[in-house]
Amino acid sequence: MPNWWSGSPGCLTSSIPRRARHEDRGRARERSIVSTTVRRGIVALAASVMLAGCAGLGEAGSAATVGTVQISTEALASQTSAVQEQRGEPVGSPDLALTLGVLQRLVITELVSQAAAAQGITVTQGEIDATIADFEAQLGGPEALQAAYLDSNVPAQSIEQQVGLSVQVQKLGAALVPDADANGQQQAVTQYVTGFGIQEGISVSPRFGTWDSVTLSIGPLPSDLATTVQVEDPLAGILPAP
Repeated sequence: MPNWWSGSPGCLTSSIPRRARHEDRGRARERSIVSTTVRRGIVALAASVMLAGCAGLGEAGSAATVGTVQISTEALASQTSAVQEQRGEPVGSPDLALTLGVLQRLVITELVSQAAAAQGITVTQGEIDATIADFEAQLGGPEALQAAYLDSNVPAQSIEQQVGLSVQVQKLGAALVPDADANGQQQAVTQYVTGFGIQEGISVSPRFGTWDSVTLSIGPLPSDLATTVQVEDPLAGILPAP
């Protein structure tokens, strides 16, 4: 998946966020496919979207659809508000970069979850807890881990979900190409998840832009009145770059 994954095909980014990628890279490289790619920079996503497009996030409706599963505008608003609150910022009317970054993360998280389930991949609470403990040990404790994820637009209450995603990606790679190295497994997961997304279908509400099934990212909304907004590391903490 794109630098989750981030924004260009052929990469998955580990679930540990940006700040974590700078911690003990040698150990991370040995740890797993996800922690190996976590330190790689995620390509910034340039999205041209009308500034008015994200007004009224709290209004009822669907922000995106992955297969038959809808990601509601309420869920998007809840996530963006949580990020703002935990950063000590005024809640409400989030900037475009935050909105698009969070929405892209929610779409990819749901996509990977469905793709993993289709392969019979399951993740236990014990595996999530063990991975969180490992990440905390690398970063220096729970608060450091929360701060690192918050840098990547992931609020504290969503860390377990993102860590679960990391474990799913690791297991998918091992299931798809068990004899391949980390890079080979990463490529296999990227190819599989991309194809799965095309097969199941993914759409984003026009108010936020359009979904690019190849790069697994939110692209520009066709409009002569668009304003270019840079979304920095929208999914830094989720997957890798080539």
